[in-house]
Amino acid sequence: MQNLILSFYMHHPNKDIMDRAIKLAYEKFKEGGHAVAAIIVKNNEIISEAFTTVRRDIDPTAHAEINVIRSAAKKLGNKLLDCYLYTTYEPCPMCTSAAIWAKMKGIVYGAGMNDQTESHPQRITIAASEIIKNGTPELELYPEFMRDECKKLLALKA
Repeated sequence: MQNLILSFYMHHPNKDIMDRAIKLAYEKFKEGGHAVAAIIVKNNEIISEAFTTVRRDIDPTAHAEINVIRSAAKKLGNKLLDCYLYTTYEPCPMCTSAAIWAKMKGIVYGAGMNDQTESHPQRITIAASEIIKNGTPELELYPEFMRDECKKLLALKA
């Protein structure tokens, strides 16, 4: 994917970015076994997009958020300063911690941990807000943004 420069001044949370993540999750869920997608944005530019590839890659850490952070780090370096992580599902402790380690600016997520389904379980039920509260830097958090639209993804089965 080429970097996309957005033609408007971006405020967070941003509907257009979450719509794009939702569309990616629908398009790619069968490839990775889960309908979860993530996007990293810096200023008015989409830096990277990814989806969950746990089953495809036979890698339990291949969550959408980890995949997108890895991709963005290859482009920008280990510190993703001033970047926002958009994800269709509340990031687990591993993914939230990775965003903190990357020194991101914030996280915007759709469906929450309480929306989990059999095909989209939350195996460790520590909320992203709890991880952020105990991390440095303390990221901005925009929970349950476009939750209803993102919850529909959780009903998909591969």
